[in-house]
Amino acid sequence: MAVPLVVLGEIRTCLLPSATALTQAQAGELLALMPGSGVRRRERPGRLAVSPTIAVGVDCDLALGDQVARIVGTVATSVVLVGGRVLQSSARTRVVRAEERRRRTWSYYVGQKGVTEVISRIPDRATAGIALAEGYLTGPVDGDTLDLASISERLLARIRADARLDQDPPVRTRTTRLRWTARIGGNAGPAAELHLDDDSVRSIRLIVRQEADLDAAQRFCEDLAAHDWLLTVLAEALDEADRFPSHSRERMNTLAPVLEHLAGLWMPGAHTPAELRALWKELQAEAGFSRQWTTLVAGLRDKIAVATLEALRHRVSRVGNDATR
Repeated sequence: MAVPLVVLGEIRTCLLPSATALTQAQAGELLALMPGSGVRRRERPGRLAVSPTIAVGVDCDLALGDQVARIVGTVATSVVLVGGRVLQSSARTRVVRAEERRRRTWSYYVGQKGVTEVISRIPDRATAGIALAEGYLTGPVDGDTLDLASISERLLARIRADARLDQDPPVRTRTTRLRWTARIGGNAGPAAELHLDDDSVRSIRLIVRQEADLDAAQRFCEDLAAHDWLLTVLAEALDEADRFPSHSRERMNTLAPVLEHLAGLWMPGAHTPAELRALWKELQAEAGFSRQWTTLVAGLRDKIAVATLEALRHRVSRVGNDATR
């Protein structure tokens, strides 16, 4: 198989719609997307379950500078469950140059799970890889363009609607998206460039040293997406709590479940392969992930303590007023 020009991916992250965290056995049942295919699971340092990979066929375009390149092949999709709580759908494809500039039979592409071939004329590998990565992240999306967002969303919706889930999560949260690209850069890697595109969409450009690191790039991005989601949820919970009086039940009901169910899931890099774990050091230094998390959790605990104290004062004051009547 040809060396990939670029890997393109999308990860959607949300809270599992369940009142309780799933055990590893329950996660194995939920994530068994295909009969006879096992779910990969880890217990240490934190629980992680990864579904079998399913291939989705595509025949579409990719932006290539001012032009488009036609690709044919498959997108690899899978589901990840972190700590029995955080649900992710992951879609990605390795884009390679086709040996022949013509479309082959589907049986040929099905045999290459998660690989799409460019059958258009394109520049050299380095130039084409950069152009395809930028086109995917910044180019327009229409009905003819590769749409990993829709592929990922369909898989996520399928899992969330499973009858074994009670649809009663302890916290109301949004879904975030991480769009990513990875290229082989030799001695230039590993390196990562992260952007917050808006309140719920992030993009990251990765450079890895060798082709063998591309699978690690996917796992790194899933790990990153889960921790970015945790940061987003905590920040939004603090903002939401400030809408209510400090002694109110609404404030406590907003803050307490976040602390109880999500605070213990923070383990950046715990599930990132060793060859790319150094990227977390860069993120910690530049983006300050753990510093922000520590600040948010401290703020969460402080607000809960203040809310508890104010609620007690409010109750004592009310009892005293009733006694003087």
